[in-house]
Amino acid sequence: MAHENLTCEQLINAFLNANGWGEALRSPIRADASSRSYEKLKQGDEERAVLMNAPYTPTKDPYLTTAKLAGSNPEAFICLATELTRRGFSAPQILAADMDNGLLLLEDLGTDLFAHILVREPQKEPELYAAAISCLAALYRSSFPSNMAARKARWHVDSYDAPALQAEADLFLDWYIPEFDTPLSGKAKQEWHKIWANLFTILDIQPAGLALRDFHAENIFWLAERDGTANVGLIDFQDALFAHPAYDLVSLLEDARRDVDPNIVDDLITQFCQQSGIEDNENFRAAYAVMGAQRNAKILGIFVRLARRDGKEHYLDMIPRIAAHFISDISHPALTGLRNWVHKHAQSVFSHKSPTKPNTPIPITTAMVMAAGHGTRMRPLTNNTCKALVKVGGKPLIDHMLDRLHEAGVTRAVVNVHAFADQLEAHLKTRKSGPKIIISDEREDLLETGGGVVKALPLLGNDPILICNIDAVWTQDTDVLKELMQFWDANTMDELLLLAPVENTIGYQGKGDCTTGFDMHLMRRWQDTAPYVYAGVQIFKPRLAYNFPQEKFSRNKIWEVSLGRGNIFGHVMYGLWMHVGDPETLSEAETILSKAKL
Repeated sequence: MAHENLTCEQLINAFLNANGWGEALRSPIRADASSRSYEKLKQGDEERAVLMNAPYTPTKDPYLTTAKLAGSNPEAFICLATELTRRGFSAPQILAADMDNGLLLLEDLGTDLFAHILVREPQKEPELYAAAISCLAALYRSSFPSNMAARKARWHVDSYDAPALQAEADLFLDWYIPEFDTPLSGKAKQEWHKIWANLFTILDIQPAGLALRDFHAENIFWLAERDGTANVGLIDFQDALFAHPAYDLVSLLEDARRDVDPNIVDDLITQFCQQSGIEDNENFRAAYAVMGAQRNAKILGIFVRLARRDGKEHYLDMIPRIAAHFISDISHPALTGLRNWVHKHAQSVFSHKSPTKPNTPIPITTAMVMAAGHGTRMRPLTNNTCKALVKVGGKPLIDHMLDRLHEAGVTRAVVNVHAFADQLEAHLKTRKSGPKIIISDEREDLLETGGGVVKALPLLGNDPILICNIDAVWTQDTDVLKELMQFWDANTMDELLLLAPVENTIGYQGKGDCTTGFDMHLMRRWQDTAPYVYAGVQIFKPRLAYNFPQEKFSRNKIWEVSLGRGNIFGHVMYGLWMHVGDPETLSEAETILSKAKL
């Protein structure tokens, strides 16, 4: 029974004295995100232990109940630790327990956390992670009872079912979106829940196993002197549930606190499947993406909650990494519906900036419109006119782009001309709205996309500009160009490219141009396919072209420089993007635009 008249320190002293540790030297251990606290105990030259202070108060919080969180309940820790050690896993031995007051005396697993070793010896990452994967596979192969008992403690391990999964994913709605995005409508929330309900069915293919739910480099120890899977020490497992085997795998490989070498991740997933007896196929990879998206959506919400509700502001520093994992997960084809929802309702996820400060739109007032091409693929429509004047949806392609620029606040548009230049100039003079048109004349020699920018440099000025292709047309119920400007950061970016998900395109026949990494850094396609295509619009610093000659070359050469510097980024639009480059796509675009509001 708890001693209500004693202070916490008096209770601890009484507990330590009763168990032979009253003279121990006590050293606090850095606290985690929970209400628990820990102290290292040292007695003599050899004796080591850990004191866990986990004061437990039963709660009626509906979230904790639905998400099936044990919180600081010492019974959960005692029962799970006992069952793990019985099966040869290195959970801490329970040396003594006072469950009434939430005090546990635990075996000390040492100081060699994976995260600490990898700071000192990063070359050990493949070895350590292979050991962690073997431990996870062994956990999955092991059977655990639902009802556990140890030291007079009782605990029931439940299933991580759809309501629990949904409750945790909803933290994204409850905390992340209100912090960084516009409020959601009831319809948007209903769509979110419907999407997840469909995704959770993917998890039914593989049988569930015990998931510790917080398995990552700061919760596992390297115990080199132990054999087999016992060489991985386990802590922070009291919230364990029976879940899809990908959950802890995602927790390890998509770590919120450190970057795992992307070159080893795929092999580690394959290793897990081989050692677990799971077929490494598209079904498992889809389930991995679902578990990753669910977990990272949850963490994005939790870390905002820790910062705003609990005053732990440092958790916001990890949000860009988590957002990058989330973006990667929703790029899987099985999560197309979720990816489209995020593009529409949670654009801040794609921001490269630290979310501790809201992004402020930077006005960009000058654009270059690339209109000099012959439009060869558009023939016969371009036999007697230039591509820029081909009409779609009742107006010339170039007017679609110029009208978009005007709506976004652009006041100057440099338009390069070559094919049927006189026709195009005459048409531009008839426009009754902005932006102001300035001609960059390429009549004598067509300089392609890179050389055309170099020739126009005297007209563009020194401030960042938009560069736009005239064959890029889109449907979206928000201003794409203003959103692009919102995410532009002149301090860290050289170029920011507008991207469209490949499956949301018309007139594009390729396998994708690029993918994105941490903070929406842009990367070229490095596998057979990539999720995004360049959507024909970018923000660009003119100084990047200063050292290039005025001759025919593709803007790809400038992109390669920015890629090498790591200063080229992407921003994803969620609407339908159309590359109107041939008569067939033009016809399809006409039909789409007749039904959509531009």
